[in-house]
Amino acid sequence: MSDAIQQSILNKSKKDKFLFVLTLPEAMNDISYSSSQNRAPDAILPDQLQFSVYGAVVPEVRVDSGEIRYSGQAVKFSTHSRPAYPNVSVNFTIDNRFNNYWVIWKWLDILNDDRDAIFLRGTEHKSTESMFKKYQGAATLYTLDEYNNETVRFDYYGVVPVSIGSIDYNYRTTEEIETTFEFSFSKLTPTLL
Repeated sequence: MSDAIQQSILNKSKKDKFLFVLTLPEAMNDISYSSSQNRAPDAILPDQLQFSVYGAVVPEVRVDSGEIRYSGQAVKFSTHSRPAYPNVSVNFTIDNRFNNYWVIWKWLDILNDDRDAIFLRGTEHKSTESMFKKYQGAATLYTLDEYNNETVRFDYYGVVPVSIGSIDYNYRTTEEIETTFEFSFSKLTPTLL
């Protein structure tokens, strides 16, 4: 057995060993408040989502290939380019005060106001690119080993929420409310820890 292996080769990663951390964009700093303050309709508790996520996805990573036909055969080669990543869905349980749901709702709301149906309500129009970066967040998914030590970190850059899931109320069930939110992102970088 190699000296490089410092654990049993029978140890395998488990799906329930992860930690998801969402970093909110700069644009949400103005509407954040601490838990000691009273709730307000135009404010959020920024850390609420971290404690209720129970499922997240690391998407497929691809580098496309091309093909050239020559002399009755096909020669394949790398295109050296990655297609856009698919949106990622995150499962979470809604807390009893809807604070975690409200974080995603307000982020979507500042991207497209629910009453005025516009972006950048009440702000001076600067360059679209600089303003868009102000509304992008980041996310990190840590994989954990059997002792809850971090083993790999997946960093998502350019995170923007694109949807929040439905809520199905029902008098015939007493289960916790679970829903999802979906986000798009530009870059994904894994790091061994």
